[in-house]
Amino acid sequence: MKKIKELRIKNNLSQKEMGKIIGVNGRAIGNYERGIRALSVDKAKKLGEYFKFNWWELYED
Repeated sequence: MKKIKELRIKNNLSQKEMGKIIGVNGRAIGNYERGIRALSVDKAKKLGEYFKFNWWELYED
């Protein structure tokens, strides 16, 4: 999920800081970014709500 990393870097956030936004730890964010762990819809919606974008974009290539 490259888009998660792009979003995080664009907003100058660490993995830990982004994790706090959606209620996970920094390691989970790293796992999402590397594609080791799938981002759940509820976490994607939280990111979309926080950063004001359509959360579905995170799942598009």
